Amino acid sequence: MSAITSCQADLLPASVQELIDVVGMADALKIVEERGGTRLCVPTKAKYDHWLAALIGMDGLKVMVEYYRGEEIEIPRCAAALRSLKELKILAQAADGNTNAQLAREYGYTERGIRKLRRRVEGEQDDSQGDLF
Repeated sequence: MSAITSCQADLLPASVQELIDVVGMADALKIVEERGGTRLCVPTKAKYDHWLAALIGMDGLKVMVEYYRGEEIEIPRCAAALRSLKELKILAQAADGNTNAQLAREYGYTERGIRKLRRRVEGEQDDSQGDLF
């Protein structure tokens, strides 16, 4: 998964930014994708058979247990940030030569949807460059 830029990090709630500080970006995003919109009960002991160990690894679970031990934490959906990440991933794959048809199949879009997404996101990036004059 690609890293979130500072612009996208602004879209993340404080609780997810805290989770990123605890377990790192990749593992935090895995947790958000898996359990976003729910409450997560962090165990008091890290065990190999816990679902979090399978998701983020035993080291990540140990760090979470050390930090949150037994707490119930809200995991926001982070829909805007995840959508932005997905769009950037699509653009990167398009720049690498993937066709709109390939991207549409991979991401469950129509070709027209991919074209619209690319125009919109590429237009937003062009606007962020600002005017020289």
